[in-house]
Amino acid sequence: MGRIIDTGRSFPKARFTDLFELWENRKKLVVKPVENLSRKHGDVIYGRHAVNKLTGVQRGTYDFDVYSSHSKRHALKIEHSIDIGTNSNLAYVEPMTYSMDGKKKTVWRVKTRPHGQAECDYQQKPKGLRYKTINGVRYETLGRAEKKYDKMIKQNEVHRFPNAFFDSYDVKTYRRKKK
Repeated sequence: MGRIIDTGRSFPKARFTDLFELWENRKKLVVKPVENLSRKHGDVIYGRHAVNKLTGVQRGTYDFDVYSSHSKRHALKIEHSIDIGTNSNLAYVEPMTYSMDGKKKTVWRVKTRPHGQAECDYQQKPKGLRYKTINGVRYETLGRAEKKYDKMIKQNEVHRFPNAFFDSYDVKTYRRKKK
């Protein structure tokens, strides 16, 4: 767990009613800003939201996973968007650092108070990332998603990523139906 980054620009302290307002208006306060930022800056949405969009399967998911060229800046924009929409200091950004293939990487997580529920994760965009554009929003390709989920399952990382099995199953089912 990293230190919390909070713009908190002159907003009152968050209340439970603000959290309910976020849940009721999540599409307006989180989904639309993430999609608009993706359209404007070329960010790529990956993970369950991408699989749902590309396969048409609507398996439940909550937080967005986004590859961005300016991950910290975009996470702070979403945090500010949530704060403005609820008119309170409800959201904050928390960096999470991990090592992968000997390289240190940081994921900027936008979370909401009081439970620390993750709304979206912003990560640095890898080079050579393939994507498919739908309505101006970029989503990672199914081939890349399938490789990633198969790798997680083979390396027994299902305890860390419990949906990896279901995501892989949905992609393979979609491919079988298309043939």
